[in-house]
Amino acid sequence: MKSPGALVFFIFSFSIYFHSSTAQEVSKGHFVAAKEFLKMDSTRLAMAELDSATRIAPGFSEAYALKGQILEKGENYRKAIEQYSLAIAHNPGLTQAYLKRADLYFKLKDHRNFVINDVDEAIKLNPESSELYALKAYYYAHTADPLTLKPDYKNAINAITTAIYLDPKNALFLKERSEYKFRNEQPLAALADIDKAIAIDDSNDSFFYYRALIRFMMGNYRSALPDLSHAIELNTKEYSYFQLRGNVLYNLSRYDRAYDDYSKTINLLFIEITKTKKRLSSDDPLNQDLRQTLLLRGMALVQENKPYDGCDDFERALQMGESKAANYIRKYCQ
Repeated sequence: MKSPGALVFFIFSFSIYFHSSTAQEVSKGHFVAAKEFLKMDSTRLAMAELDSATRIAPGFSEAYALKGQILEKGENYRKAIEQYSLAIAHNPGLTQAYLKRADLYFKLKDHRNFVINDVDEAIKLNPESSELYALKAYYYAHTADPLTLKPDYKNAINAITTAIYLDPKNALFLKERSEYKFRNEQPLAALADIDKAIAIDDSNDSFFYYRALIRFMMGNYRSALPDLSHAIELNTKEYSYFQLRGNVLYNLSRYDRAYDDYSKTINLLFIEITKTKKRLSSDDPLNQDLRQTLLLRGMALVQENKPYDGCDDFERALQMGESKAANYIRKYCQ
């Protein structure tokens, strides 16, 4: 027979266990309810359920992570970061919480070291993940180094190289390294990588476009032309392909064909603009591409000794906010 003291201790221990078990079940119930409310787009009620879940079970990391997702969706980034941080504090093994927090720091644009640190933590948990090294490379290439205030292409190249080592047949990784090398003023190395990417996957139109872009930027217009034509064969709906081929043809003094490609570019741009269903500001990339292409098409006519035929394009570009068009009008349309 157990002594009275032992019996009291047993009852006390069972009580704690029972209470703890009940608390976990109750908190999980609130968590499940929160998910159901989210399915009904009721974020307010979902957050209330999650608040109850974390109040009952303060170590419930998944609940904090879900709070973070809700706040992130509402673009309340700083509060979302707080919730992801709580999730990590209670469970340092949550890879997605690190990645979510890194993405938010990236969006805030002023926490580059925090971004990289969080990706590094995710890599520690998944050291064989080539995608995480590729993500780290992307962040290096698209955030400013606090010391130089410029993207760190050198570290981006190192990170994507590790991704390629882990997944050597990934053509997209090779294409990304090609981009980083080109931006790091290594055009020949960039060409070598995009050649390797095309050798692995010759059905990706963007690879041929990018190789043509490198050659165009190097002034190798003739060698850029076949790649652009092939990219267009694979994808006839990408306006930037026609735009670049127009630029190549213009630089080769083939102005009539450049005019045709600029016209196709403009038609495809109108389709893209129509899809947006809104009036574009002068800073919108589609607006900028359209008015610049109008200038180039007008100049193709000027080079064909048809300056007045280009005046309509110059006028339209001016109306869209292209300041250069005023000079063209004064020079060719008076």
